[in-house]
Amino acid sequence: MEVTLESLTPGSPPSIEEFNHPVASPRPSSDHPASEDQPLLSDEDRTTDTESSFETETYDSLGVEEEAVVSGSSWAAYVNIICVVAGSGILGLPYAIKLGGWIALSLIVLSMLISLHTSVILIKCLYYNRNGKRLNSYGDIGFAAFGNFGRYFLVGVFNNSLLIGVPILFFILSGQSLDNIVEQICDIRLGVRIWTVISASIVAFPFVFMKTLKETVILGVFGAATTFFTVIAIVVLSFVDLSNVVNSPNPPSHSLWAFTGFPVALASISFSFGGNNVFPHIEESMKNKKNWNLVVGLALATCAAMYALIAFAGYYVYGDNVMSPIYLNLPKGLVLTIATLFMTVHVLTTAPIYLTSFAVEAEKYLKITREFYSPLGELALRALFRTSLIALCTGIAVIVPFFGDFMSFLGALSTCACVFVLPVVFYLKLFGWKSMSIWSLLWNLFVVVVGVIACVIGSTDAILALVRDFREMDVKH
Repeated sequence: MEVTLESLTPGSPPSIEEFNHPVASPRPSSDHPASEDQPLLSDEDRTTDTESSFETETYDSLGVEEEAVVSGSSWAAYVNIICVVAGSGILGLPYAIKLGGWIALSLIVLSMLISLHTSVILIKCLYYNRNGKRLNSYGDIGFAAFGNFGRYFLVGVFNNSLLIGVPILFFILSGQSLDNIVEQICDIRLGVRIWTVISASIVAFPFVFMKTLKETVILGVFGAATTFFTVIAIVVLSFVDLSNVVNSPNPPSHSLWAFTGFPVALASISFSFGGNNVFPHIEESMKNKKNWNLVVGLALATCAAMYALIAFAGYYVYGDNVMSPIYLNLPKGLVLTIATLFMTVHVLTTAPIYLTSFAVEAEKYLKITREFYSPLGELALRALFRTSLIALCTGIAVIVPFFGDFMSFLGALSTCACVFVLPVVFYLKLFGWKSMSIWSLLWNLFVVVVGVIACVIGSTDAILALVRDFREMDVKH
């Protein structure tokens, strides 16, 4: 029997029946119905901000190849979503469960459902325009909903903090990873900060001297494969180490629920489901866009399954002694070294994409283009700007070498806004709420409330944790 997958009901919790439906079904807001007398955007806006956005916010800025835009497969989109979503965040998940207790495992499912819901309605917002022209980006949606305030503040601040914050997080992680790998193989310990600088230098070369970076499907497959291998390796090594941990002088303890750490746990887990800022570009790359709901649903479900596996194994074996990243607890050996190396290569090849996404738009804003400079002048200014950006990110990574708590802060401050809050706010503004059922409206309000709570309380707790980290570092020195 053939199963027909219907569209997600706007605002309602997603279910498996609701994944496969065309997203291009715009309707006007119930509060502001579209008409010839009341267009979505004014003529002036259309000829300035919106048209400029369509021209400037290109796929190159996010590393998507033009060929993929024309004829990308659903499989390629599935792989790219996993590559973007599932990354370094998995290494901090056992620590997130430690913060919230065993019940925090349910936050993985909740975050996945919310991320799925917001991913679907975010793409629907791209097709709001009554003239049939698809919006290009998250920023365009923000502008359509709230004008320049939506684009430059609501989207700009939170999205750009992610585009800068994620590479900083990657530098911290790769610095720790390379320090451990080199110590195991060569018995040489240069220190995490030195390796953080080396990691940033590796990223700097392609970032500074290549104007745009195109992330191919092969890179996406590599990223997804390294993530799968890392998850399997960490789970196996954790259970292999179980007998040693149980019989140690300091056996692990577990908490069913840690109320004070619950918001920070939600922030850390929500960070692991980040990716909305590139979803519009991945969806655009699909040949069969009607498959978006199904593809993103399967991809996020795959990520959630990996997250639950590694979070359960890590916290079950190491309990309240678990660290972030999790490999700091694992027994040393060849398997751990390979898994750590794979994840390090993955984050170092992904970091330039985030940095380039920020740099391309910043350079247009600063007029570092051939429209204003000669090719040599543009190259020189671009190299200077990007070198300064790398130096800034490296400096922060060196000063704040605390992977787990920095991930919690970034997740609370930016990811909760971009993944939980803004898509719902934009959707309600563009499509209206009067035609929604009470349950749909309650679900959307629930998503916003969860996002705001995680953002405010989570970021506050994460900042306090970072302060404690600095104090402990001062005591050690």
